[in-house]
Amino acid sequence: MKKLALVLGGGSSKGYAHIGVLKVLEKNGIRPDIIVGTSMGALVGGFYSAGFSIEQLENMAFKFNNLGPFSLYSTLFKDNVLNVDKVKRLLDRELKDKTHEDCKIKFVSVATELNLGEEHHFDSGLVKDSILASISIPGVFPRFKVGEHIYVDGGLLNNLPEDVAKKYMPDAVILSVDVIGEYSKQVEKLRMKTIETIMNASTLMTQTIANSKPKLAGLRMAITQPHVSQLDFSKKAAQKAINKGVSITRKYLSEIKKLLEIENDTSIKVKSKRTQKIDTKKTNNKKSN
Repeated sequence: MKKLALVLGGGSSKGYAHIGVLKVLEKNGIRPDIIVGTSMGALVGGFYSAGFSIEQLENMAFKFNNLGPFSLYSTLFKDNVLNVDKVKRLLDRELKDKTHEDCKIKFVSVATELNLGEEHHFDSGLVKDSILASISIPGVFPRFKVGEHIYVDGGLLNNLPEDVAKKYMPDAVILSVDVIGEYSKQVEKLRMKTIETIMNASTLMTQTIANSKPKLAGLRMAITQPHVSQLDFSKKAAQKAINKGVSITRKYLSEIKKLLEIENDTSIKVKSKRTQKIDTKKTNNKKSN
């Protein structure tokens, strides 16, 4: 089996689909050697790399809206629209002081250093800090500051960081997951005006940049989710996104196994039947003796 570099793109609540992807891979004995994530991809990838189970990820997704993490600010006096203090408390409580070095799977998150206008790849230090830096959508979530450095959402420059995965693990097969897909099918209805306009503009920009870059993945899975709003963190929306991730990954499972040079299911079943016959013969011989 070849090494697997899993790239998880951003997309706010649409990113819950990543849980479905991981669920199918794990069920089929496929474990990434490295996970590179941007924004929501960094959040899901960070928790999974740190050792959280699929069940734990699903439970957090279903309860996320109950945390009440989003409270509206007055944009006249604040530099962001939403307050994510409760998200920070969630990360503090669950991840504590866990570092990248503590992770069971190598984890890299992608953020944008705003002062320099450059990508930054977090591959060391606290996992919770790496996640917070990567999910900080400008104007929507608070920026993440370390000293003189200001970090915002990695999607501004690299929402589907296949090149980062190639840099860290050049000999691995890259499987990337795009939870946005075609922009025109994902655009939000302008009900909340300010927030959704910002989200639409950000999504258009990130997808345009992502699509203009060379495709480095052996397989890029696009998960179209027009019925899941990027700002809907309800249990119902989370379940829809997870289910979509499951169905799309199942669709591509044979191709994924082929890329990783994993024996297909048929050969495994044939082998198990032969083994079963041998075991039956042995049992019968013992009885006759």
